Amino acid sequence: MEPQEIIDEVPARLGLDNPSVLTAGGQKIVLAGELAGAPAVAKVVLVPDGPSAEIVIKRAHREVDVLGAVTSPNVVSVLTDAVEIGDRPDAICWAEERLSGSDLAALLTSQWTEADVWSLLSDLATGLAACHELEVVHRDLSPGNVRKTDEGRYVLMDPGLARHLAKTALTGQFQPGTTGFMSPEHVPGGRPTPASDIFALGILAYLALTGTLPVDPGVDQATYHDKLRTGSCPDIATARADITAELTGIVNRCLLRQPARRFLDGAELREAVAAARGASS
Repeated sequence: MEPQEIIDEVPARLGLDNPSVLTAGGQKIVLAGELAGAPAVAKVVLVPDGPSAEIVIKRAHREVDVLGAVTSPNVVSVLTDAVEIGDRPDAICWAEERLSGSDLAALLTSQWTEADVWSLLSDLATGLAACHELEVVHRDLSPGNVRKTDEGRYVLMDPGLARHLAKTALTGQFQPGTTGFMSPEHVPGGRPTPASDIFALGILAYLALTGTLPVDPGVDQATYHDKLRTGSCPDIATARADITAELTGIVNRCLLRQPARRFLDGAELREAVAAARGASS
């Protein structure tokens, strides 16, 4: 099927009213519309020819399975099952809630206030706690996968690279991620844990506060991986001496190289942020 034929078929298959193309590029198309009167988006993944087709299909189904299992105001909600289009299939589509606001990537152009970073940490810790409770590790907590809504709520998106720790046969051993936002466990041979997501959230907080990344990705891959595996992140206080000791302690602990020394999961971080935030005010 041609892409336009797929686009024409998606609304009827998902029950999407008033559809329009929001974005289209590469192997993904996003349609905006309404589902049962509420704003929604349809995610459409085009399935390529060749041996990678099976991987694309499994990843799309996994993303919908993960989203469908997690209930949190800080994780995007899936509204339908994944639906395959075409006999091959040629595409897979599903509907999600349509979030207002902007991706985090568009908001990291200047240093944030401490209050804004506390909100980021609190909201994303809550979203991660909901994932980690189900033994799901996001594995790609990068600016393009976090949205700040118009109401000021931070929401996790796109867990297509997530790994269910109890279903390793489904997700395999490959450790994907976005360069600059990886944990030491992303290095080949590493193993994902909820603490890996905590490290990535620490990177986001560090970047928001300083405008720089704690581990420089502007080197060859081998050097970058070696820095992650053996190096230490700089103390956030060296770049932002004006922030409170409570926030300094939270961010620095998130960025410890050894997973066991970080907050172990989203729930532990959420509790620590609540206590530290209160003490700093």
